[in-house]
Amino acid sequence: MENPDNILSLFSKAAFEVNGKTFDKLLPSTVIASLGMDSVALMELIGYLEEQLHLRLPDEELSKVQTLADLDALIQRMRKPAL
Repeated sequence: MENPDNILSLFSKAAFEVNGKTFDKLLPSTVIASLGMDSVALMELIGYLEEQLHLRLPDEELSKVQTLADLDALIQRMRKPAL
């Protein structure tokens, strides 16, 4: 996912799929907590992303994520093979 627009598009699709929310103007700097989704919806959204991307996002790392750019960075780290 080299293009940061991909996480914006995927997050938007996931939000609609799990919570029926639509977001027209997501930016990498968008604070996820400002989107008006409750914790259950966010966890379902994360599960959707994990399924779509075929990866696991550790809870301890997710707790540090605040913006969509943070989420993208975490996804990128999880996609890199361990050395």
